[in-house]
Amino acid sequence: MHLLDYFLRSLIDWVFRRRSVGVTLIRIGVPLYALVLISLTIGITIPTENGPFIFSWDTSGGSAALSWGVFLAATAIVALGFLLVFRDIQREGREKVIVIEARGLRDWQGEPLEKAVPLSVKGRREQVMIDVRQGLVDGKIVSPQVALRRLSSLPDDIARRQDGLDRADISFVLGGLAPVPLLFLLGVIVDDESRTLIMDWDRKSHLWRPLEEADDGKCFDVCGLEAIATGAARIALCVSASYDVLEADVRLVEPAAPIIQMDLRDRSTASHWSEHKQQRLAEQFLDVVMALARRGVTDIALFLAAPASLALRLGTVYDKRNLPRLTVNQYEQGDARKFPWAVRMPVAGVPEAELEQR
Repeated sequence: MHLLDYFLRSLIDWVFRRRSVGVTLIRIGVPLYALVLISLTIGITIPTENGPFIFSWDTSGGSAALSWGVFLAATAIVALGFLLVFRDIQREGREKVIVIEARGLRDWQGEPLEKAVPLSVKGRREQVMIDVRQGLVDGKIVSPQVALRRLSSLPDDIARRQDGLDRADISFVLGGLAPVPLLFLLGVIVDDESRTLIMDWDRKSHLWRPLEEADDGKCFDVCGLEAIATGAARIALCVSASYDVLEADVRLVEPAAPIIQMDLRDRSTASHWSEHKQQRLAEQFLDVVMALARRGVTDIALFLAAPASLALRLGTVYDKRNLPRLTVNQYEQGDARKFPWAVRMPVAGVPEAELEQR
């Protein structure tokens, strides 16, 4: 079934792919040659018992000038089509798609993200695999420092892959199943200054999918923002986009910080499959952070419960220079501290990501 799903998805991508102007011109020009052929004299003789059967078609009485005109027009259209196809091939040869996948699940056997990238994304694929499973014990990351080191080399790797290429020829595809702080950090590293396609793993169908469902119009309900006094230095921002972020758990690590809640209406673990919806949610998140910055907040402790794709997206939109310092916390249900570690993001003057263990 998985192979059938992948085949059908690839077929749909091919059928609805962006059409090449060059190929279209060739398809128009080639049939025009048929108009030239009908100006020829065609004769067929078939022997039978009752004598030869003769079929003939003679249009030689037509205008020769018209036939030559059609022939030259068809040749010009087809030649232009081939030139445009050649140009497109050269352009696609320059374009590069950097596919970054974060693997953080034990015994992962799913297909690589690179193989699921839609055909509509043009360019040579280069896969970058970030494997943080070495720090896993019974499904729990016990060595987040190891995972963080693997991500720390990513900016240099991206710079090397971009070297010598025009920024317009580079695009990214992001996806992964890993702890929320690492996914958010991956988004911060890539940011939104380049063309970026974010995909997510469908746990029911067991395949990577783009965010292609309709926007249901649901947004975050924000609570507590107006109560933040001007000059408050640190706040706890709780974003519940899938599971609930409980205030009691947050108070274990942030006993004094004011709390702001952003709760997604009618949320579930499958309410994120719309690109437009995620763009709206990311804009709303950014608006709240900017409002905090205007109130003088300098440090934000983020407690985020969200699907992987949304965690990535929120990281891409976080401004590295103009927004407050940010720490993203990791939730572990079986840990008495609930949030045993966090990652301070490389934003607001922090030179590189830092691990905070409790």
